[in-house]
Amino acid sequence: MASTLRRRTGRILGLACGLLISGATMIPPQAAAHSGASAVKECRMTVGKPIVQACVRSRVQHQGGKPRNYVRSCRTDAIPAVRACVQRTVPHLVENCRSTVGRPMVQACVRNRVQSDGGPPDRFVEQCRLSISWAVRACVWRSAAVTAAAGGR
Repeated sequence: MASTLRRRTGRILGLACGLLISGATMIPPQAAAHSGASAVKECRMTVGKPIVQACVRSRVQHQGGKPRNYVRSCRTDAIPAVRACVQRTVPHLVENCRSTVGRPMVQACVRNRVQSDGGPPDRFVEQCRLSISWAVRACVWRSAAVTAAAGGR
């Protein structure tokens, strides 16, 4: 009786391990490797850095001067591409921050603007989104750091 129970338990454990291993191998490497802060770092290195380097080279070639004079403005030029990469890589973090942080802040901002300035709410939505974009970005970065600290879960 005990040996039969051990054999069944061993088979079940073996089956579970096999399913776990096959499931892990079926996950795309990018999805497994990129969660949280690693996605931000990876996007900066693979997308942002080449854009900044090309921009600096071009400006030095056309305008002269030292490369370090152009780094800050070239980084600013690369921000949209890095942001898009992060959104593609960890969309669940971005969407969560938009719904939990961004949407309530935009709604409050629109309410305040309608009360103070008057007019239709639609008129203020884009301005309010831009004014709180820092909060959504901060949420994504914080969530990314928490995800990375938790081991990518």
